[in-house]
Parts: sequence; C-alpha cells; structure tokens
Amino acid sequence: MMRRPLLPLVLLLALLPLRAQDPALRESLQAAKVLWGTQGDRDGAAARLEAILAALEPSAKTLDEGWTKTLCETYNWMAVLDDRTAGKKALAAKRLESLLDLDPDYEIDRTITNPRLQTAFDGLRTSKFCRIKLSLDPEGGTLTVDGKVKRSEPGFHYLLPGPHTVAYARAGFQPQDARFELAAKDTRPVDLKLARTSSVITIYASPVGAEVLVDGKTRGATRGQVPVDKSFLADRAGVKPDQLSEGFRITELTPGKHILEVRLPCYRTRRIEISEALTTPFADHELEPVKLEASRGTLTVQSAAPGGQLFLSGLDMGRVPVQDLQVCAQAYDLQVKYPTGSFTQHVEIQEGKHLTVVSRPKARITYAGFEGTDDFAGRDRILGLLSTLGNRLGEVAFLTAAKGESPKDCLARLRASRETELTLVARPVPGKPIHQIELVLATLTGEEERVTIKPLENDPLGALVARMDRAVTLVEPWAGITLLDLADGAYVLQADAAAQKAGIKPGRNLLEAGGKPVATVADFRKALAEAKGGQITVSQGENPVKLAVTQMPTELPINAQDLCYPLVLSDLRLRYLGAQGDEAALLRLGQALALMHFREYDKALEVLRDARMVSVQGVSQGTLDYYTGVCLLRMGNVYLSEAIQSFNQALKYPQATLFGPDGPLLAPLARQALQDLQP
Repeated sequence: MMRRPLLPLVLLLALLPLRAQDPALRESLQAAKVLWGTQGDRDGAAARLEAILAALEPSAKTLDEGWTKTLCETYNWMAVLDDRTAGKKALAAKRLESLLDLDPDYEIDRTITNPRLQTAFDGLRTSKFCRIKLSLDPEGGTLTVDGKVKRSEPGFHYLLPGPHTVAYARAGFQPQDARFELAAKDTRPVDLKLARTSSVITIYASPVGAEVLVDGKTRGATRGQVPVDKSFLADRAGVKPDQLSEGFRITELTPGKHILEVRLPCYRTRRIEISEALTTPFADHELEPVKLEASRGTLTVQSAAPGGQLFLSGLDMGRVPVQDLQVCAQAYDLQVKYPTGSFTQHVEIQEGKHLTVVSRPKARITYAGFEGTDDFAGRDRILGLLSTLGNRLGEVAFLTAAKGESPKDCLARLRASRETELTLVARPVPGKPIHQIELVLATLTGEEERVTIKPLENDPLGALVARMDRAVTLVEPWAGITLLDLADGAYVLQADAAAQKAGIKPGRNLLEAGGKPVATVADFRKALAEAKGGQITVSQGENPVKLAVTQMPTELPINAQDLCYPLVLSDLRLRYLGAQGDEAALLRLGQALALMHFREYDKALEVLRDARMVSVQGVSQGTLDYYTGVCLLRMGNVYLSEAIQSFNQALKYPQATLFGPDGPLLAPLARQALQDLQP
C-alpha cells in the first residue's frame, strides 16, 4: 500500500492548541476514525490522535468518566495504528498499559483490535489486576471504588491487589459498602443489595437553577440539562432541551401528603401537592416537567433633582427619571444616589402591576464617633445607641465613620469629599464623675447645634430623634378666612373676596367645618387638613357654604423648639435642587430663615437676593424684600441705606404677609421699621 504524505504543517499546528476537555477533542477523535477507517489515511489519523493525547494525558488522573472513556478509546486506536507501523510496534503495548492504568474496566474495541493485541491486552490485565464480580440491586445507583466514582455496572471489575472499599448508593435506599482485601489473581464476588427507605420523586424544571422546596424547606436547586433519552420531556414542557434541567430527585419523604414548591426570582412560584399515593408504598415517581412563567412588573421613578442614579437592592439601574422599567416582581431596597443627598425606600413590585415612586434627595448624616476614652457609667450603652441611631431615623440617611477612623480624621475626610450633608460627634462633658454627653450636630458649612444628654436617661436620644424626624412643610391649606380664638369660639377676623362672595361674614363665629363642630382655630385647621376634593363645607349657623381649599406658602419658624435646624437647612438645600419658580423662591426663603436662626445674616442675605416670587399676596415677594431689610439691619449701620431701600420695596406689596396666608400684613411692619430708621 502506498503511504500517504504526512499532514501539512498548517494542519498539525491547528491541532496543537487543543486543550483538555475541549469539545473539539471528541470531534477530532471521530475525524481520526474516519481518516483511518474509510480513507486509509494512517498518518492523518495518527496526527489527530497524538494531539488528543497531548491535551488529555497531563490531567488523566482528574478526568471525569466521560473524558476518561475518550482517553481510553484514543489509547486503543493508537495501539492499533502503532501495531501497523514499522518501528512503532513496541509502542502498542505501552498504549495498552496506559489504558489499563487509567481504567482497567475499559473494554477495548475488539472489532478493530487484532487477535494478537487482544491476547496481549487480556494477558496484561490478568497479570496485573484482580477481579470482583459485582452484583447491584437495584441498578441505576452511584458506585464508588476506593472513593472514586465508577460506572455502576454489574459484572466483573478489575482492581489491584490489596485492601479496597466498594460503596453503592441510590436515592431512596440505605447506602451500603463492602470492605475486603484482594490477593494476586484473586476473583471475589461482591453483592450490594440496598434496602428501601423512602419514595423518590424526580422533577425536571425550566429555567435551570430553580429552588426546590418541600413543605417550606429547601432541598437545593435544579441544574444540568435533561438527558438525551428524556428530551421528549422538553417538548412536553414547551421548551428547548437545553432549557430543561436534569432530573432533581427528592428523597426522604415521610408517608403522607406534601407540598412541593419550585421557585426562581423573576418567575411565578409553582406549588404542587404530592399525594399520599406517591409516598406509600415506597417507589420511584417522575412528575410532569415544570415550566415557570415569568413574573414581572414595571417601575417608574420620578425626580426633579438632577444627577440621581437608581439602584435596586444594590444593582445599578441607570439615571433617574426612569419610566416604565421592566423589573422582576419582588421586594427591593430602592436607592437613588444624588451628587448630594440620597433617597431610600423599601418597595414591593407586584406581578403585572405598575409602581411609581417620587424620589427627592434627602440629607445624609455621618456619625463621626465618640471623642475621648474616659470611662463612665453608661458609656457602652450610649455608644450602642449612637451607633444604631439610623434605625430610628426616617427623614435622613445614616452613615458611620470608616472602621478604625478617628472623629477628627473622619470630619476632615467628609469636608474634603462632601460625601455627607451633616456630621454628628459625641464627647463627654468634663466632670467627676461624667454624667453628661454633648452631641454636636453640624452642616459642612458650619451651622451647628449642641445638645446635652444624660447617658443613663430612659431614652437619651428620644428628643433628638423626634426633632430630626419632623418633616418640614412650607405650605398649608387655606380657605380664605382668618380665625381668632375667643372665649365663645372661633371668630372670623377677616375673609378674602372669594370667601365673602361664598357667604362668609367677618365678625361672626365659625361653627362647623367639614361636617364637624368648630370651637377653636385648631379644630378648623384640622378640618382643612382632612378636606378632600379641593373644597370644604363650612357654616356660621345659617346655610352651609363651600369654600375652595388651596395650598398657600408659609414661613419656616426661626426658633421652634421641635425643629432640628442643621437638618432643616440641609434638607431645604437639597429640596431646592431642580425646583423652579415660586417653589424655588419659597425654598430659598426657608433657607434664609434657617440661617437667620443661626444668626448668619450675611449668608441669609445672599440666599434672599437669589430668590424672586411671582406671587404678591400672602408669603410672597414682599416677604422676601422685608426679610432682606431685616438682614441688612442686623449687619450694621454700614448697610442702612440698603435696608431702607428694601423696606420701601416691601411696601409695594400691600397684600403680602408674614408667617402664612393669615399672618399679619407686613406693610405696617415695614412702615414702622422706616420710621424707626429716621434720624
């Protein structure tokens, strides 16, 4: 026979990069068989087989059963080819030895192996190995020999002389093992018969990775791919075979009924009742394949403030605003991180439903730590309360210093990075013994509040928490009437044109509002707050009249005992981001009043001059001009002329008020200020 030329160098180089367990190795093995079996190309087949050996031999001891079989088959074919090649016959025996060292149970292909090589193979195996005749009842379990998984086939198996352990297990049966020692050329029967312990239920699920629970307790997750001989189950489930898991076996089921759950995030949970007939008597059962249906909802996150980044349970979902975002139906920790401030909310997305969240940046407070190491009664208690303060706060995001960071270093870092809006530092008040702690709550721009607490009080942080959690509103409901508390009831001091046209008469008491009696101004304000539909029905003892209810601007009080002004100031600054028109101006007024609380009149003046309101009645542009004059006066005589100018400007708005829509008109106050300034 004419020998074919050696493979081209390009083909040989193409074979060399094959790596262990590369699927292309098996394709290369089939190609080698074709080259030799149908084309007679011995050299081409040998080149491919050598490449397979080069890839698999270095990891031969760690190969799984499938790849071990591939390597053994390659040795078999190489032995056949070597035996037919002059000068390589001696290699044939070495190939067979390598095969037996790898898997002595492997049976060579006797249709391609000549009788002489078959005899040599049988002789090598008989001389080196002993035999066990294995009996397995029932079949189909997992067989391990000396801790290594083997093909679970009854019949002869070959082992080296010496001690051995054979173990056999199958789901739903009591495992069994056998320990014995083999002498040279020994043959020993090994019978492994397993006793039933429970029924076994097998389930196939799509998608792969679904969690399986029985009676609320997890049993693991599905994996793998449905075997080829079970691919019809994929058709039954309406999915492709690679989308259906391998069988998931459920064992140790006690007799009786059970609830099987198959669940996966973003999919609707399937619940299946396992009847008593499937658990007694003990037997194997295979359920219909389970296809989980997708479970999704939509989320919209609105935000007027720019630069927010949306996170759902830590996963970055992009910039806000977000419209109709498709998400898995489940609970999330929603967070929007802004360049300054952050927003957090726990949300539940329901299947097929839409959720809208309005986000705005809220202030962050960082607890920088406790200064000093002095020991005192209640130290551990107060440190614990401070470190968990965030658990009690709803209107602010709570952060802490980095591990091992001192208060001084933490404050320096925060001032440089601007990663927070507020800082909190605790320090003991000097004394013997120490019974008081000073808390310093401050903005990064220097406005601070100092609070003294007693560490052994019942709730030393309670008052601070209450003040920090009070939401500040700069609007209030308004129906056009101003009331005054008198001994005999709520007296209508004045009414605007719309209220008088509706039938309200100033100088008489208001008796009812919203269907409830009114005895005080507080009663009326409560009724206004509860009014729905933009109107309220009121009565002065005659026919009831309907008044329109609107939201009117109101001032931030400057010295309220129930407000935490560093937090209020930080919050107003964040609320200003993205605000427009009169809303933005009102927020600026609130910031200025908060700064006036800290007697920072120069900063307040800078903020006021940056605000302009279209509204000319109630808290409006005249109010801004009036407070501009107040700040200028507080800054000294050097700004006297500018103060006079501001008060004169305020006089141009005769309907402007202080405090709220029913507050005092500011025009008389501006005139009085001008008179006081006359030389």
